[in-house]
Amino acid sequence: MLKVHKPTSAEQLYFSLQPKLADKYDPDEYVVINPKTRKYFVGKTSVQAMKKARTYYPKGKLFLAQVGRVAGLMK
Repeated sequence: MLKVHKPTSAEQLYFSLQPKLADKYDPDEYVVINPKTRKYFVGKTSVQAMKKARTYYPKGKLFLAQVGRVAGLMK
């Protein structure tokens, strides 16, 4: 039996921010979102965006996505 994917709170947050991000940033850039604080960090690469986020949030879950598509939840 197939299971329906229920978006996580981080995915829902990304989808609500996506139009704003798409207007402001290039589709090839990456965004890392802290689901608890709702703050986000953008970089030209996934590593650059993650380094920016980890500067402020060294521990905990972060959500990584390319501005144009979803990539996943990182621990």
